[in-house]
Amino acid sequence: CLPLPPASTVRLAAMATDQEAKQAAATVRNMAGTVLAVVEPIPPEVAVLKAAIEQQTGCPPALQRLIAAGRGQPLDNDAELQPEAVELTMVVDETPMFTWDFAGNPRRDMLEVSGNTVKCPGLRTDYVNVITKEPMRRGVHYYQFLMHNIGDEQWCGVVADPSQAGSGYSGRSLTAWTYYCGRMGTRCSSIVDGSGALHAQGRAVKQFKKLKPSGDVIGMLVDLDRAAIAFELNGELQGACPIPEATPLWVLTHVDTPRDHVELVKLPLYEAPQESIQALSGALLKLSQGTRLRGAAHSESESEEPDVNL
Repeated sequence: CLPLPPASTVRLAAMATDQEAKQAAATVRNMAGTVLAVVEPIPPEVAVLKAAIEQQTGCPPALQRLIAAGRGQPLDNDAELQPEAVELTMVVDETPMFTWDFAGNPRRDMLEVSGNTVKCPGLRTDYVNVITKEPMRRGVHYYQFLMHNIGDEQWCGVVADPSQAGSGYSGRSLTAWTYYCGRMGTRCSSIVDGSGALHAQGRAVKQFKKLKPSGDVIGMLVDLDRAAIAFELNGELQGACPIPEATPLWVLTHVDTPRDHVELVKLPLYEAPQESIQALSGALLKLSQGTRLRGAAHSESESEEPDVNL
């Protein structure tokens, strides 16, 4: 039989193997090749790796698409990883930020959701609040609500508390920052219940143009770094107000009749109207000067600007 290698050789080989295992790392780059994160040791599965990448980059796992060298498809979250060096390309996919959250809505049995479009033909309650799968956490974002049909009244905007999804909060009791579309079929000019308006933090703040029952487009420009939001109707600025600082915000719509049909799109910033961009750095509407909405929660000591960090 062949002679056994000396013990010292076996120890050196084992040490080399251990060293290789310690040095094995997942190197994550963007499409330009810049290193975004280096994770070592390599986790057992992709979901754990994404959590480690979030710690280094701030990018939530739900927005990460990881593609291994030589492969064209993103890795599944439950895919296993081998303890050996691997090169990965990360693509940030913002689709969950403009996809309505069907599975997480307590009233999903009444909703008909197809990606970024929501209808409610099975509505059996007075209303349902619908939010996106993922919130905005930082940066500037431009959305449009394509209002295909408004049966009665709707609210479109952002919310800091995702538990308001479902039918537990009416449009006027929401803790949110929204464009109130107005009530269809009435000539009432009240900004509380009739005309279009900015409804924010439980107050009707300023009159906005009222929407038609179908065909209008609400634009919404959100700057989380500057803590401000601007609304427009068909490209025409309606107003801008403050939002909470350092707080994730989910996009929200409030369906009110079985005929309601809303489509949400997220567009590049260069498509945002210049007037809206300028409004974010100008004088913002003072929310405390608005008319209190019935059913809205409030405290005795309120400031003019949002000071909540929900």
